[in-house]
Amino acid sequence: MVRDVDKLLKEIKAYRNDMVARNYPHQQISDIITRWETRDFLEEAEKEKQELNESYQESRRQTEERKAREWIKGYNEWKKK
Repeated sequence: MVRDVDKLLKEIKAYRNDMVARNYPHQQISDIITRWETRDFLEEAEKEKQELNESYQESRRQTEERKAREWIKGYNEWKKK
């Protein structure tokens, strides 16, 4: 992550220097900011997706475990009869 931040800072400084030299509109810097905001958003969304998937898998595992215990309990009760 540190290398990404360093890369971003170098890119922003280069655009800033270009803007100062040319009296250029701020669109380039806005594009950089938007690109990095989107990147952060996508990373966060991917992390949440992974967490939800893990939670779902754990829920399925617990459900299967509960069904197995209930089946064994029912079988044992039937066997006693």
